[in-house]
Amino acid sequence: MVNPLTMQVESRIGAAFVSLLAVFMAGILFVSIKNYESDQIVLDASVSQVKSMSSTERQIIAQWVKDNNIPIPDGKGFHYLVQEYPDRPWFNY
Repeated sequence: MVNPLTMQVESRIGAAFVSLLAVFMAGILFVSIKNYESDQIVLDASVSQVKSMSSTERQIIAQWVKDNNIPIPDGKGFHYLVQEYPDRPWFNY
């Protein structure tokens, strides 16, 4: 024989579990969207934002310049490269 009180408790616990799982998944989605937006800001940075370039990106650029024998004029550096190559080919390297 099935106890109707037990069925109601089990269904409420199940509903609470599904609700908590949905909230957890939505939280993960919002965090990943926020991280994606911050990555897009870095990738779409303009020339004025070169000073805020991460050290990792500077290392990638240095390796790309070295491997492709890119000439850099004296007194110019990453600022010159971002102006000369706005599509940032070192990310595809």
